[in-house]
Amino acid sequence: MTTNKRITIPYEYRNAPVPGGGFVTGFCFHPRERNILYARTDIGGVYRYDFSRRTWKSLMDHVKAIEKWESYSLSIAIDPAQPDWLYIAAGDWEQNYICRSKDRGENFEYFPIPAGIHGNAPGRGTGERLMVDPSNSAIVYYGSQTDGLLISEDYGETWSKLPVQAKGSKAESDIAFVWVDPRTAKEGRCQTLVISTSGKENSPGGNVRGPSLYISKDAGKTFFAMPGQPTISDFGNYPGFVGQRAVLAGNYLFITMAAVGFSWQGWHGYACDMGGAQKGCILRYKLSEQGQIVDYRFVTPDMSFLDGGCGDVSEICGFGGINAVNGNPQELICTTQNCGKGDAVFYSMNAGEDWKPILYNLEIGKMDFDEVPYMKPQYNGNENLIHWLSDIKIDPFDANRALFNTGTGIFMTENLQDCKSGNPVIWKPNCKGVEETVHLNVYSPPAGEVKLIDIIGDLGGFAFTDLNNPCENSFADEDGNRYITCLNADYPDNNPMLVAVTSRGNWKGKTTGGLIWSENQCKSWRRLPDPIGLTNRIDKLIEAIRQPNTNSGWTAISADAKTLVWTVGEGNLLPIDTVVYTDNLGETWNRCQIYDQDNIPVDAMGESKKTLKVLSDRMDPEVFYGFGDDSLFYISTDRARTFYEIAVPKEFPKLELGGMDGRMPAEIRVESGKTGVVWIATGEEGLWKITFNKDLKIAEFERVSKVGNKIYRQGMGKEAEGSTCKTLYINGIIDGEYGFYRSFDEGKSWQRINNGRQMFGDIRSIVGDPREFGRFYIASGSRGVLWGQPVEE
Repeated sequence: MTTNKRITIPYEYRNAPVPGGGFVTGFCFHPRERNILYARTDIGGVYRYDFSRRTWKSLMDHVKAIEKWESYSLSIAIDPAQPDWLYIAAGDWEQNYICRSKDRGENFEYFPIPAGIHGNAPGRGTGERLMVDPSNSAIVYYGSQTDGLLISEDYGETWSKLPVQAKGSKAESDIAFVWVDPRTAKEGRCQTLVISTSGKENSPGGNVRGPSLYISKDAGKTFFAMPGQPTISDFGNYPGFVGQRAVLAGNYLFITMAAVGFSWQGWHGYACDMGGAQKGCILRYKLSEQGQIVDYRFVTPDMSFLDGGCGDVSEICGFGGINAVNGNPQELICTTQNCGKGDAVFYSMNAGEDWKPILYNLEIGKMDFDEVPYMKPQYNGNENLIHWLSDIKIDPFDANRALFNTGTGIFMTENLQDCKSGNPVIWKPNCKGVEETVHLNVYSPPAGEVKLIDIIGDLGGFAFTDLNNPCENSFADEDGNRYITCLNADYPDNNPMLVAVTSRGNWKGKTTGGLIWSENQCKSWRRLPDPIGLTNRIDKLIEAIRQPNTNSGWTAISADAKTLVWTVGEGNLLPIDTVVYTDNLGETWNRCQIYDQDNIPVDAMGESKKTLKVLSDRMDPEVFYGFGDDSLFYISTDRARTFYEIAVPKEFPKLELGGMDGRMPAEIRVESGKTGVVWIATGEEGLWKITFNKDLKIAEFERVSKVGNKIYRQGMGKEAEGSTCKTLYINGIIDGEYGFYRSFDEGKSWQRINNGRQMFGDIRSIVGDPREFGRFYIASGSRGVLWGQPVEE
């Protein structure tokens, strides 16, 4: 097989918008130059704010799926002396780098760092671990998650260790934030450093956290534990407070602290991303201009304004974000974190002596959700969806402008100072351009108003009729309560009004996970009855799926819409002995019988460890395909009543094909308009075509791409004029060059359809538009869901 000389077709890419949608973990204003603001996210890299257009620009669109570590940004740092410089610490534990830009993130240089980094790991919501010495641009500190405090004295290019340990103690390995006192410059560097740690290495009891806060007055040569730290012995499985963020206001250093009720990540679970209850406080240290601690005390807000009164705030929530008004050190703002009764924002006019709540749920202050309609309270149990408020910043050049982060994007106010006169502070979403949700699968129906069905983590699903505007509230029950984290969708090509989707129930228990069904192309949904009473194993899994936020499995619908198949999920796997079918929308369910090549039932010896993902033939309603781990392949020709294993050639790669969610190393698509044709993007081993002969019950496997080419995701769309083949869209490596490609001849030749700034990080799924030639859709795990089409000349 030969590849013709390849050409590049100019393409434009846009997001089908899901603004915000994920965890924005922190912000950084430049302290000396107006209108420089960055936001970091856990999976979507770093954004820079365009103040004139009021939108965010991604600095990560150049990131390739094969190098997606760069989208996991753990910390950012600006250089106070050089406004154009930006540092990012990013990694995936295996590839760990400092990304340095001299042009505000337009271009980067990369320097390996001798420590593990992961921007989507527990602890990602705390303050900045990366810090440039305000008095010496060459000195950069990095507080790592695995190897303690590191220092570079050559602008981040090489690194050495600075042990954070008091005399006679062990060096702490997990750093939560680094703070440098800009007033203490001496001998070419600032002398006072404050470091927050997980307290692991100096635990007094094996699972009780030791001191979190350490201070150095000699630029890191020696450290000692800071006085006044709260102790706790009876809260959580890793008891103890950890510093979350710090800010200097005048001569006061304020530090927010939190203790986590339950840490499912051991010592690393000390931030808001644990999701559970917290206790918290705010410590205020008075520091001399030489960085010496003069005194300290607690200045924790009083939460008794809550209904019924709650008394001591430390009993109900942690504290996360804190910041000060530039030029007026008496004025501060702070946020609660994981407050059981709803998070709040406070303002102080007297250095923390008194705090006034300026935002609380829907009761104090005002929230606007117009830009992010899926966040509206009526779709979320009539509650405010904001959570994980781990950072809040005031514009150093405009005391009316402040913004805070959440697990679902960014909110900003431009009337902050109205709180002094008793007028409500108005917070509006500031998410335009921020697209960092995880999209698992995409589908483009051949008919109907819906152009794109988007299956998405956390937020469930969206059915886009307008690719340029956010959806109102696509996947919800009759009361408007959203389903969350859908896994897949299916519809018959000859009637795409009928749609089946596997979904999770939402966090509040307002919806219940399972199989949901629409007869009007995703406008409304009803949950189908569960397959109960077939086996104890299925009953137990259904019981788990009925709990909030649990994967439900995978579904397929026959070409004539008369048969629905559901593999009931277990974690991220699709067990082969939980595959069931119904011919009456769940009124009755039956188990699918599955046999190996020796005609023996696969579960004859008890509970099977094998898996099965089922897809339907797009033309023949009797034919379904099953794919399992180790590339096992099964066929049904009787409407999923029975599946029989089909021999797979030895040259076909062994892959985990029976997974969902994050366990889908290959993309499988059944070709529409044909009977018996399946396409599989296998990654390292390229693109394969399976042709099934129903009469002979045999399958032919053909490697379509040439050896050496790597195809990660694929999907077909409308054929080009004069072509007899559907247009094939892929992302992968063709002749050594990574990118997006299209083919009009089933992969014999390719056209590249992107440039170096159109990579979009982690790619989960691709599909072409069956109605508009040239358009295709990309489900990413870094930059939302995108659509591309040729640039009009």
